[in-house]
Amino acid sequence: MSQTVTMRLPEETAEWLKSSARRAGRSVSELGAALFDEARWISEFAEIEFRTFGGERHVCLTGSLRLWKIILTAIDYSMDIDKTARHFDLPKRRVEAAFNYYEVYPQEISAAINDVKSQTFSAIKRKLPQLELHKVNVNDECEKLSPC
Repeated sequence: MSQTVTMRLPEETAEWLKSSARRAGRSVSELGAALFDEARWISEFAEIEFRTFGGERHVCLTGSLRLWKIILTAIDYSMDIDKTARHFDLPKRRVEAAFNYYEVYPQEISAAINDVKSQTFSAIKRKLPQLELHKVNVNDECEKLSPC
């Protein structure tokens, strides 16, 4: 359920909100509510910020990676904080911050991970025409380097 809340904004802020909503294809109410949610989450979780990538807002570690990238890697490490921190060369407390957010909002992060996993080479190539596909037989490469 939602509630209507009325507030006064400085004229410059109100114009920015209207313009931003128009560019995002959202109503002023939708964008305002989303921005308030982001501000709330930033105040409730250490090391969290929101940035725009490809026109979409993503939760990130402050000044660093999108959280879905950290959690996707952490899943490969069985959610081991130490291994994930070493992988990204991050202090353990920063990875813990990502885990804390994921613990409360797993659907948001899982949806982002599923979106990435569902992308095909063809779809990515449309966005990055210079992209080339290189296939490597891992077993052949592994044997050249050392016995696996």
